[in-house]
Amino acid sequence: MLLVVAVVAVVAVVILAVVAVTVGVLCEGSEPLSGWRPAGWTALGMVVMAGLGLLVEVGSGTGALWETGRLSSVHAGLEETCAACHDTSETVSTEKCVACHGQVGDAPGRFAFEAHYAYGSGDRAGTIDHEREVGCAACHVEHQGRRTDLRATAADRQCESCHAGGGFDRHPEFEFAARAAPDDAGLAFTHARHVRFVLDERGLAGTRDACLACHAPGADGRGFRPPAFDAACGGCHLTGDDESPELPVQPRRVPILRDVRGGVALRLGVETVEAVRARLGPGDQWALRTSPARFEVDDGRVVKLGVEHADPWVLHNLRRLRRAVYPSAGLADLLTASADVGPADRRRLYDEALGTLQSWTDELRGRDDDGIQGTVATFDRMMEALGQRMGAASAAYDPEPFRLGEPDARLTADQIGAVDAFAARVAEPCLQCHTVERATIRRVQRTQSILRRARFDHRPHVLLRDCLGCHTRIPIADRVDGGGPIAAEPDNAPIQNVPGVETCRACHTPDLSFDRCRTCHEFHPGPRF
Repeated sequence: MLLVVAVVAVVAVVILAVVAVTVGVLCEGSEPLSGWRPAGWTALGMVVMAGLGLLVEVGSGTGALWETGRLSSVHAGLEETCAACHDTSETVSTEKCVACHGQVGDAPGRFAFEAHYAYGSGDRAGTIDHEREVGCAACHVEHQGRRTDLRATAADRQCESCHAGGGFDRHPEFEFAARAAPDDAGLAFTHARHVRFVLDERGLAGTRDACLACHAPGADGRGFRPPAFDAACGGCHLTGDDESPELPVQPRRVPILRDVRGGVALRLGVETVEAVRARLGPGDQWALRTSPARFEVDDGRVVKLGVEHADPWVLHNLRRLRRAVYPSAGLADLLTASADVGPADRRRLYDEALGTLQSWTDELRGRDDDGIQGTVATFDRMMEALGQRMGAASAAYDPEPFRLGEPDARLTADQIGAVDAFAARVAEPCLQCHTVERATIRRVQRTQSILRRARFDHRPHVLLRDCLGCHTRIPIADRVDGGGPIAAEPDNAPIQNVPGVETCRACHTPDLSFDRCRTCHEFHPGPRF
């Protein structure tokens, strides 16, 4: 960098000298450098002295005379040290930007193009032509003054160097809509029925209020918190109110067996809370907190009165049935639901499994047995090492260890089908909202996995349009007043109830609202990348 500045200074001195000589010729009316009067020599001397001063200034590296514009306030401390950002190979060193930001807590790798390719999806397989990659300074331009906000980049031109675009009016259809991508929420849920019920029970004036009764805004107001059972569902479901025909919850009596399987032939049944207490294996402390009075036993059959959400007795017996069919399931037992998550949510499986293992270890910690306490100490070391690995930036979260795998080869298809049917009987109160597959409750997706590479802020939108003004795919408006029945498919939670790009274009035009790339897209992923 200094070499470039020095060359520029030398060229400037030569040009100024030529100008001075020319001025002297015009002013003195003589041949160059001959017969000059003192004024001509004085002008040339001043130019040479100024040039020498510039060269000395460049050589000293102080930069007081070489003014390129003040740095922004966030970089003001680097203003006297050009080498903090610049090097001899390029104008600004991207490597130095990344290294410095890594020291102040930004996730390592967050600013790399590899992180951009995986933005929001967790899928690091996507790549583009790497020859098009640019450095940090291409978008974040410095030396524009103290009040410059380096985050406010006008980078559409850079986006369009890789992404086909040329304006929001030519934005392609959203990927999920173009592919009709499935996005199953893992719930059996009907919107219209619930909206009608909420409107009637709470005396609300419109559908927007009914929507917000369950969809509570998040802390930042941009999106909504995932509906929690206790807040959104518990007021009506699993309350023990059997008088409401709208909310039937009738647990079924199921046979009791001491062993789930005997040899290859399956013997289907459940384990009572007394049997669990007698054995008290890892994760069975719930049995000590569950009263046997909550069970009715009659002629070798049992029914639990008052099923809870995530009922531990139901989950326990589903686990026993699952082990009978999938003996090598392994880590699946550490989860309360299936391992169905998207790439960006795989860490959730590890966090949940580690939490379960921690709770099991804490339960064993109180046992008065030296052998058990040795195992507890080993588990503690293993969990500490696993926690450190999960905290590493390069941690890869593979869901395969949580898969059930193949069923026991000794079992027939009819036997496996019988286990699935019996698991549905055990979990029958849960089936009102959940799906049970392979003796496992299917995981409820916390958020829809669409628009993974964009951000959406509900705050400015809900002020201008009603919820159903954009979310049109579920026909709530046609049925909230007690219209006829609605087909299950368009009314169910898994439906993509998000508008396509044409709905967005109705407002996002140059005349009405923002329509730049950065309105919805960011280049850098979040800090937890």
